[in-house]
Amino acid sequence: MKEKITKMFMALLIFLLFTLLAACSNETGSNQDDGDTVTLKVLHNWNGSSANAPEDPMNNPVAEKITEETGVKLDFEYTNGSEVDKLTQVLATGEFPDIYIGPAWGKESEILLEAANEGQLHDLTSYIEEYPRLEEVVKKENMSISLYNNIISKQEGGQFMLHSMYPATETDIEDWLYGLYVNEDIANEVGIDPGSIKTPDDLYNFLKAVKEGEFQASGNLVFPLGAYDNGWPLDITSEMFVPVAGSGSWFIDDEGNARYNFMTEEYEEWILYMRKLMSEGLLDPEVYSHTGTIAREKVSQGRYAVIPNQFPGLWNDTKQGDIEEKYVPLGPLEDFSGDRYRTEFNVQGSQLIAVFAEASEEKLEAFIKLFDYLSSDEGFILTKYGIEGIHYDLVDGEVTAKEEMIEKRNDGTFKNEGVDHYIAFSGLDREDSLGGGPFGHQFDKQFEVKDKFTEIRRNDGIQPITGIDPHSVLQEHPNFEQIEPVTVVMGDVVQQAIHAGSDEEALNIINETRGALVDAGIEEVAAEITKQAQSGTEFMRYRTSN
Repeated sequence: MKEKITKMFMALLIFLLFTLLAACSNETGSNQDDGDTVTLKVLHNWNGSSANAPEDPMNNPVAEKITEETGVKLDFEYTNGSEVDKLTQVLATGEFPDIYIGPAWGKESEILLEAANEGQLHDLTSYIEEYPRLEEVVKKENMSISLYNNIISKQEGGQFMLHSMYPATETDIEDWLYGLYVNEDIANEVGIDPGSIKTPDDLYNFLKAVKEGEFQASGNLVFPLGAYDNGWPLDITSEMFVPVAGSGSWFIDDEGNARYNFMTEEYEEWILYMRKLMSEGLLDPEVYSHTGTIAREKVSQGRYAVIPNQFPGLWNDTKQGDIEEKYVPLGPLEDFSGDRYRTEFNVQGSQLIAVFAEASEEKLEAFIKLFDYLSSDEGFILTKYGIEGIHYDLVDGEVTAKEEMIEKRNDGTFKNEGVDHYIAFSGLDREDSLGGGPFGHQFDKQFEVKDKFTEIRRNDGIQPITGIDPHSVLQEHPNFEQIEPVTVVMGDVVQQAIHAGSDEEALNIINETRGALVDAGIEEVAAEITKQAQSGTEFMRYRTSN
């Protein structure tokens, strides 16, 4: 009897043990799909990131290969509106993803820094010390001076952010070829060589000739000059008037005297120039009010004779209307000092990456394993070019796209392969130095055309900018809190002035905001930047849009 009871007790004990193990397994399963696979929820906080996303980011050839190598699945959420609003919402509601990816150039990076210093992100210091490839992406020399000074160096008590897509070598610096592009057929019709247009007056006369031609496209009148939603990127035309485009940039002259762009006569001239284009019907009246979808539809229909853009974006949008080969560079236009070819980029990489503190240690370690693998040469090739034998072949040691993948790219289905979608987790950009160039560059006419346009726009080559961004002095200044609320509405003020009924009305609008800036102390900031510049601090004084 005693033996029977003992057996029953042992059986019950074994049953309870298996039950307990099963329960533990289920708890662990909240972070796991099956076996050792961990799913990470990723916020891709860049407006436009979903445009080229695969239909199923968790299940495609590249995603499956990543899971095979790392045991990690990536479940993406994309931002379609304001990146600043999205990050603010996440922090306010506490509905955190596991991983954050976002631009390294905007206000959202400042918000992410605040989150880091308030303990809302995991400290990655110990992992950076252990993994050389993580250490590489946070080195000071692998990011722009302004990013290091304004964001990375201001983290308190640890290293909370990783940085990616900074060019590993000079050959990896990507030139997006920002500028004005023109429909060559229309230029021929009005009898003006696009390369002969250099000055604001040349551009005005060309746009006027286009308007008088009353050209039609898709049954609608062609606008002489257009742009995307919120006028993007019409601001690059201000490079004809000031050394760094934009109302919130700083104009530092050869003697080191600093002036806030919005306060200068030069920027005022640009606003009045744009007002003239708008009032005379040379600029699409909806450029500051239409949606991105409508703007891209106008572009694909050829309803703009001239459009500001970067080359890859323009090529992709015009390709939707099979008119991609009609657009050629206008100019290049002379910059504020009369130079047509000086080109200096703010080379800074593109992404900041962080792990929210709410993510479990298991997920944190899964992310570290993922980033370490994808930032290896093998991982970079996987994210950038896909899988050998499926997406590309190695021909004489060079990555060469397979013909069927070029066909998929032409019919718009290539994005579902997952190639180039997970690139933000692959560390330094090595597209040229490691991969030999963009995917399929040997066969895609886009790259042949880009090479031709590069010869037109970059006679003197390109240079990375040096010196710190004077904006960092503004951010550190005691007057910043009073000045910032004025700068937040400055873009709207510029648009109101461009739409004004007269120059006098435009100037009244501008001067009202200038007065608010003076009251807030902008001139004291200008004096501080001047003092530092004249004392030997190297500031960024010129920058070409890229």
